[in-house]
Amino acid sequence: MFERTINKKIEFSGIGVHTGLKTTVALDPAPAGHGIVFVNPKFAQECIKLGTVIPEIALHASVLKSKSYIISTIEHLMAAINAFKIDNILIEISGIEVPILDGSSINFVNLINNAGIKELEAKKTYLTPVKTLYFKDEKSDREIIIEPANFDKETNSFDTNLYFDYFAEFEHALVGKSSIVGEFNIDFFEHEIAPARTFGFLEQLPYLRSKGLAKGTSLGNTVVIGEDEYLNEPRFENEFVRHKLLDLLGDIGLLGKNLAGKIVAKKTGHSFNRLVVQDYINNPENWKLI
Repeated sequence: MFERTINKKIEFSGIGVHTGLKTTVALDPAPAGHGIVFVNPKFAQECIKLGTVIPEIALHASVLKSKSYIISTIEHLMAAINAFKIDNILIEISGIEVPILDGSSINFVNLINNAGIKELEAKKTYLTPVKTLYFKDEKSDREIIIEPANFDKETNSFDTNLYFDYFAEFEHALVGKSSIVGEFNIDFFEHEIAPARTFGFLEQLPYLRSKGLAKGTSLGNTVVIGEDEYLNEPRFENEFVRHKLLDLLGDIGLLGKNLAGKIVAKKTGHSFNRLVVQDYINNPENWKLI
């Protein structure tokens, strides 16, 4: 397999779910070896290349920071880029937050499908841990386990697929416990994961807005959970675990390389997911390219 980029430029705009501000985004094709790069055009000399920067600690979004600007809520876009196995792309964001659109990744999937994928001449490499890595927080009962890609001696090659086993648990009776198991590929992602929307609990909204968050939330982009009923209709019976997995797949996309192996995760969030990228940057000896 070869490195990939998009076939032509993609542009879209919308409001941020937390800031409520309008933002315009352009996705540009990039050559082999370029990597996945974010930039605010006002600070064009300060590019943020994935795989070289640790995400900020943030509870409600994935956030990248340069010297002069931040880019927030990148996880839904990154999940789609990760699913298409895109290696090289320039993402220009005129603002501080990626538009929430309908609260899922499906619009990003559709935009990339319409633009098309272009294979480049460079051979593609995948990232996998040297040995099983464990990330645990016993207090919150969060966990991520990443197992290395399997090597087939008969074919003398690695299995470059990514397999997942995700478990979510919420105290609210309407949500409860749920799990999802499978293989991360574009077909599964497009139909089973990408349409799952972000969600929130109605009782938490005043607190979030008091902290300057959730200013752009609406029933059009968020599944809202009341005390004993939904304020709008979920797309899946277990939409919440699907969206939590979507967030995780977007967050591991911040490694800058497609991950190969198996990921077992439990009750994760953005502030916890970032530990994977932190380990990759701070402990490169734990990882290898295949």
